[in-house]
Amino acid sequence: MKNKKNIYILLPLVLFVWGAVLFQVFSFTNADEIIPESNPEFGIKPLKINKRESFSININYRDPFLGKMYNPETVLHPKTISAKTVKVIKKAEPLVWPNIIYKGLISDTKGKSKIFMLIIDGKNYYMKVGDTENEIFLKDGDKESVYVKYKGNLNLIMLQD
Repeated sequence: MKNKKNIYILLPLVLFVWGAVLFQVFSFTNADEIIPESNPEFGIKPLKINKRESFSININYRDPFLGKMYNPETVLHPKTISAKTVKVIKKAEPLVWPNIIYKGLISDTKGKSKIFMLIIDGKNYYMKVGDTENEIFLKDGDKESVYVKYKGNLNLIMLQD
């Protein structure tokens, strides 16, 4: 019997809550109201921008780390260039690398001396680390890639099949 008493109390309460929710939903969807195009409540007012005051920082104070007073560096004035001292600046020519193809490691990878197979400008060369062929110095390498140096520039060459 107690269960029926709870149902008699809770059923009207649930219907009342759902009725309130449905009333709120349908009251917002009422399209009968006409919305005015210009709302007099909102007006655009220009912002007042105050001019900023300028200030400067005094940097003539003791350096907290060195314990010395700040000494401003003097500005060096560029010397006038006379016609006799004009230097001709040569543009560096772009470095053209020869065609280098890394074909792989020939010797055992566990051994101390590794021999790498490189094709430089169409010719096969078997090189160890530290060897130089056609001005190309083999700096380092493994089974995936080698580092070669040509006229002071270092380049990584990857394995090609």
